[in-house]
Amino acid sequence: MTLHKALAGARERLVSAGISRDEASIDVDLYARTILEWDRATLLSELQQPAPTSLEPMFSEWVARRELHEPSAYIIGIREFWGLDLEVTPAVLIPRPETELIVEEATALLRTNPPTSAAGRGMHRVADVGTGSGCVAISIATELPECHVIASDISPDALAVARRNALRHGVASRVEFVETSYLNGVAGPFDLIAANPPYVKDGDRRALGRGVLYEPAVALFGGSQGLRDISGVLATTDLLVPGGYLVMEFGLGQEEDVIALLKTRSDLHLEKVRCDLQGIDRTAIIRRR
Repeated sequence: MTLHKALAGARERLVSAGISRDEASIDVDLYARTILEWDRATLLSELQQPAPTSLEPMFSEWVARRELHEPSAYIIGIREFWGLDLEVTPAVLIPRPETELIVEEATALLRTNPPTSAAGRGMHRVADVGTGSGCVAISIATELPECHVIASDISPDALAVARRNALRHGVASRVEFVETSYLNGVAGPFDLIAANPPYVKDGDRRALGRGVLYEPAVALFGGSQGLRDISGVLATTDLLVPGGYLVMEFGLGQEEDVIALLKTRSDLHLEKVRCDLQGIDRTAIIRRR
């Protein structure tokens, strides 16, 4: 059997399982390239050749998992974020492209504001609340060698993944991982706090795609109104220096809720809200007065 026929058969299996044809094509090509360690050009040039024996049995095993709508990131164990290949497991939320807005805003702010929290050491002090895979903390650390990041999570399994990612990208000496809720027990102050808290309403579980439900519930659901962890993150701003920033992701339709919560805090000011590529309000940049 040619490689082309092997991939075509796998695509049809995924389409029959309810996965769109475009997504199925991306998936099977990704699986083949990952297993064979080929780039896309090599894969295309070999399509009419016999399928390599090294493709199996892993290829069929991965396709079978995808038929059950398991996300491809968990199947291959890697997700790209901010140009970095990060390990992901079912212990962590799969990094989304829109979360790169946190990194973009955070690094821009840190580059234009001198460090004030590091007692003259010339290092920005940053916190990443609910770090998960470590995607935000590690991306910031790779961009800014002059910063030290405290990354917190309540899940020891997630922290184990994040530590491996920090080692993979050479920033383990500047990213400190702490098992705690929010920043409980962590000493401030910080120049900037970053957070992508759980913000899906508990009642919206049934509306989520089958693949999303493979992800850890603790990283997805934020209470009946989706605001429990947003409120918890806002409380961490007491650890910011005056003039410090919180850069926080929130969910569809939650901008007014975030504004209402900020009205109870006279020491906080909403500087701006960034939209994602779909035009959805997604990231709040909040300054402590």
